[in-house]
This record gives sequence, C-alpha cells and structure tokens, in this order.
Amino acid sequence: MVLDAMPNDQRSNIPDDSGWVDAAARVLVNRGFELVEPDLTQGSETSHLLVALRPQPSLKHYDPDTIDYWTTDSGRGRTVRLERETRLPIVGDYAWGNVTLTDRISVANEFLSFGGTLRAQMTSDAVVLIDFSSNAPILRWSGHSQVSDPLASELGSFFARTRVPIDFVPGAESLVAKAGPRTLYCVFIQSVRERLAQARTMRDANRWLVDWSARESQRMESTSKDSWQAATEMRRQLSAIEAIARE
Repeated sequence: MVLDAMPNDQRSNIPDDSGWVDAAARVLVNRGFELVEPDLTQGSETSHLLVALRPQPSLKHYDPDTIDYWTTDSGRGRTVRLERETRLPIVGDYAWGNVTLTDRISVANEFLSFGGTLRAQMTSDAVVLIDFSSNAPILRWSGHSQVSDPLASELGSFFARTRVPIDFVPGAESLVAKAGPRTLYCVFIQSVRERLAQARTMRDANRWLVDWSARESQRMESTSKDSWQAATEMRRQLSAIEAIARE
C-alpha cells in the first residue's frame, strides 16, 4: 500500500478465482466490511474492499444494508445501488469515485477508489459477499466505523476537480472513462506534484504530501511506465479539450 497502514489492516491474500468467496467469508466472519491492503513486498498490487450484507444485523461490528458506487455506461458515469435484492452473481467493472456503505439506520462509511473489478455472490447461509478490487489504492474517506486515510481529502478534492470538465466540457467524460485505475492513479500523483510545485506555502505546510508524491512518482515511473505515460498523455488531452472549449 502507498500509505502508512492503519493498525487493523490486513494484507491481501484474496484469490482471483472462485476461491475468493471463502477467503472473503473468513475475513468478514465478525465484520461488516474490511479494507484489505496489497502486500507490496510479495509483489501484490491489488486492494480489496470486502463487504458482507447479512439477512439480519450481527450487531458485532457494522452491518451494511446497501452499497452505492459508480459505473460507466457508453462513456457516461452513473450511480448504482447494490443490496440484498440485487440480482446475483455479479462480475464486472466499477468506476472511479466514492463507494458508500449505509446501514439500516442510515449511518454510512465511505471509500474512494480509482475503479476496478466488482464481484458479488450469495453464500449458502444467505450472506451476500462483495469484493471491490482495484490495482490502485482504495482509501477510507469518512464514516462511523473507520478513520480517514491521510490522503483521502486530497483525493476527494482531485475527484471534485476532475468532475468540473466532465460536467461542462464535451469529450472530457469519455476520455476519463477510458482510463484504467492505475492510469487515473498516476494522473492523481502528477496533479498533486504539479500543485505542490506551484505553491510554496502548500509545500511547507504539507511535507508528508511532498514526500509521498516524490516517493510514489518514482515508484510508478519505474514499475508502471505505461500507466505513467498514459497519464501524462491523458492530462495533455484534457488540457487541449478544455482549451478548445474556451475558444
């Protein structure tokens, strides 16, 4: 994981095949959700947000009732709600943005993701298990049962800024929708680095952010060259689209 792990974090051993259900069930035996981080020392790059929707609240941790997230259809983003009545199983993609877990009394826990793969399946004891996986970080944003990740506010602001050209500039949404999670993550790193370079007061007040952006820039440039180059090109094209729209 690119951030300092929270004390209760687990490391990822969630398989990509059908065995994921059993692995997720073990992780969630006494929990309603768990963010499972990749173990970079073992070459893992995949984060997993695991969620359990149970027939009855367990009252042991936090009991999600619904999940709201983003998906893309024909280049356009829309929100989707997943609940126990949703037709299962599910295997597909989800889009960048927030993932919100809400319980029966409207208490929410929110996460931020660059997008990835969604799997959902019902077990023999009628528990719906969900796996939001991504080969880019998934961050805790806010909520009742978790502490926000240090980078979450910066990422939330980045997503908000990204939605401005999407809302007002034709072609921007389609361009962003085509980008994979790691490319979007690289766009985020490059954007943070650029903002820091332009504002000395921001650099002085956020030394941890300066260190993070330098470390992640070096790591992604060396381990994910294609994504890094795609991010650079995507930012160039977005700037060109916005410039044309202003003419």
